[in-house]
Amino acid sequence: MFFTRQKPVKKIMGWRIAPPRITIGAILAALKYIALPLFGGLALLDLLLYLFFQHVLERCYGVLCLLS
Repeated sequence: MFFTRQKPVKKIMGWRIAPPRITIGAILAALKYIALPLFGGLALLDLLLYLFFQHVLERCYGVLCLLS
């Protein structure tokens, strides 16, 4: 992802230890616990605003209303 100069490999008790890196599991966990709830909350907010504008204010709401 980001191309930087690699750090020198460290040896701990004679063993070469790989540097830390972002894994597929970390990306999936971030999507599961951050992105999915965020998008779900935004979708619910959009639905509530749509229903409020349609039934309470009886006005158009959304991009498709502006285009029609």
